[in-house]
Amino acid sequence: MHSPPLVSIVLSVHNDETWIANAIESCLRQSVEQFEVICVDDASTDGTSAVIEGFRSRDERIRLIRLERNGSAFQGRRVGIMAARGEYVLFLDGDDELAPDAVEKASAKARATKADLVGFGVAVFNPDGQKVGGYQRRLAPIHRSLSGDDVFSGLFPVGRAAQGQLWRYLFRTSLLREVHHMLPADLVLPRVNDLPVIFLAAALARKYVSIQDRLYQYYFRRGGSGHAVADVGQFAYYLGAIDAAEVIRPALDSLTVTRKDPTELIRSYESARLSMIANAIGFLQKNMSSDLREACLDLLHSRVSQADVVLAAVTHTPEVLSVLAASGTRIEAGARPVRSVLLSTKTLTTGGVSGVLLSQAHFLLEAGYRVTIVAHRKDSALDGLPEGAKFIEMKGKGLPARVEEWAQICRDEAVDVIIDQQILYSRQWPSYALMARALGVPTIGWIHTFGLRPFYDQNDLTSFLTDHLNALATTVTLSPLDVAYWKLRGIEHTVYLPNPPSPLLIESAGGEVTKEAPEGRIELVWWGRLDERIKKPVELLAVAEELCERSVDFELTVIGPGWQDYTVADLVAEVEKRGLGDHVKVVGPRRGEELIRSIDAAHLFVTTSIIEGYQLTLAEAQIRGLPVVMYELPWLVPVQDNEGIVAVRQGDAAGLAREVAALADDSERYLRCSRASVKAAARMTSYDMSSLYQQLLQGRLPAEFSPEPTPDDARQILDWTVFYAETSFADSAAEPPGTEPARKTSLVRRVARRSIRTFPALEPVLRQVRKALRAGLGRADSW
Repeated sequence: MHSPPLVSIVLSVHNDETWIANAIESCLRQSVEQFEVICVDDASTDGTSAVIEGFRSRDERIRLIRLERNGSAFQGRRVGIMAARGEYVLFLDGDDELAPDAVEKASAKARATKADLVGFGVAVFNPDGQKVGGYQRRLAPIHRSLSGDDVFSGLFPVGRAAQGQLWRYLFRTSLLREVHHMLPADLVLPRVNDLPVIFLAAALARKYVSIQDRLYQYYFRRGGSGHAVADVGQFAYYLGAIDAAEVIRPALDSLTVTRKDPTELIRSYESARLSMIANAIGFLQKNMSSDLREACLDLLHSRVSQADVVLAAVTHTPEVLSVLAASGTRIEAGARPVRSVLLSTKTLTTGGVSGVLLSQAHFLLEAGYRVTIVAHRKDSALDGLPEGAKFIEMKGKGLPARVEEWAQICRDEAVDVIIDQQILYSRQWPSYALMARALGVPTIGWIHTFGLRPFYDQNDLTSFLTDHLNALATTVTLSPLDVAYWKLRGIEHTVYLPNPPSPLLIESAGGEVTKEAPEGRIELVWWGRLDERIKKPVELLAVAEELCERSVDFELTVIGPGWQDYTVADLVAEVEKRGLGDHVKVVGPRRGEELIRSIDAAHLFVTTSIIEGYQLTLAEAQIRGLPVVMYELPWLVPVQDNEGIVAVRQGDAAGLAREVAALADDSERYLRCSRASVKAAARMTSYDMSSLYQQLLQGRLPAEFSPEPTPDDARQILDWTVFYAETSFADSAAEPPGTEPARKTSLVRRVARRSIRTFPALEPVLRQVRKALRAGLGRADSW
């Protein structure tokens, strides 16, 4: 060659005999001639070198360098860079091709802008020659131009997967040589061998520009990447991606001393390292049989910390969290001495869950534990915070930052165990539980509703919980039937505990209660939030209409705030619409003494809930001597052996009205129920909650709190599954045309199958479920 080339095209090849001719021919078709092609044969064992020799004999721009030992594409490219005579370098893989104007357009852009790096687009083809649009878009340049330190932060943004792919850029040759002087000369990287080069090149470059033209032609899966993992040794190969990140660290140290503020450089490096860990763990779900996962996880944890694995998954591959939850060693409650307890919630409010958490904090402090309450969102109401409890409001933005903040809180507060109240209300809790587990801290999760609630709501929360609950040391539910339900779902570490008594219940306990039977008008009371889906306040109006039909003299006081889209005004309007204004008074929320006066003025507490986890208002009403008339919720702990409660089947407004009238007409029966109410409510205040929480934290709860499922439990669960399937279908059928709520038959199938395997005698019940699904959901054929 009479003049030095402007661009050196470097091909590191190994056993590319099938494709190398296409790659070289794409070079020779370039629209300009000022280039050379440096083929570095990385110890091929096929005819790759012979193909290259054939081209070399016909065109002096083709050069061939043979390596005696295979040193990975990293070494092949390094040799090519050091041999390059061009001012700029383009990389080409042996199974890909260049667009005909790649050299011309990329080098012209570099010379015109004096750029160190030129980015360009990539055309991506599948094995059938069809374009792969999604990957093609992900490889397109984002920034038109970057200068100074912005080159690095723009190409390696924190929180984004680190992109290697040297073939997406044209480089100034001197820049690449400076990079290689910072890396070991004998470095071998079988996986992700381009990351160290582009990472350090971006850190050193002072000018980057891009063009959108697709100058590189990538042929998807011609090579050997992306295949299934067949054994642990193959997974070890994929772990090489972590080596690609860690080999940068010494060079990074030398760069940080040259930066006025190296913070962003360090953060970007840590982000890139996490993305390489994510690169490896992605195979745990997508490309690997489940029987290999434990061994592969053990190998992964021998290379990087469990905390880094969790953070990598949270940041880059959240779909793998369910695999991490199901795998690894679950930390048992009581596995370590407990002195410091962290209680977790979304935010502290005046609602029921916050009330439970604050009561737990009180009893835990009483038992001698250090208590830290962590709110994941702002605007907490702290007036109910027990003295001695520390409150922390998380500040991080984005889940990865919050999970890191969570880990730091656990360290700073020397947390020994976590009680998480968010299990039903956030799908981010597995990230926090897995991070805590990585730090050796067990998490106890609280489920505040009946197990079939997600099925009634027609969402996939049951499956989500089942996939992730093994990340917890213990799952706490609110009834023995809930324990049976979750154990039938395969969650063996499940217990139940009663909710702690409310302040109203505690203050009322032990008082002298003498409730007089009604004479004349019977006063009814209902209180709670106006949650029409769960607590069904409008159903009270159906009961009121039935009482009017029976000529019962009554007044019903409805107490409580609006909920979501249903307001106090909405219920008032419905009362007026039905002509019940003389009998039903909707008064909005009442608290404290005002609420107690309303309760004491009543004769009966009426409740119409369709589903509850632990209806504390039952005990609050009963401790003041009120009998309760309700729709049946037989799993509720406060209902068990409670002769102060009269229950009718769900939705039977006429039956509810009949029982109200019967109690009003029978003073002796009323008085028996009133006394039974007080007795039952007193029982709900008799639990030694401090002791129960100590036993929970130490893994020593008595066996009675974790009963094994019985055939009767399974039958009840299936019966209620049928009920909620039919109810959800009826509710859906009433929706406007065009809405298609998801039909969640999978939960029924799984519970039924597991139940039938355990209790074959339940086959007739299964037939009922199938019949209900066929009638209501139209999916029985999928069984």
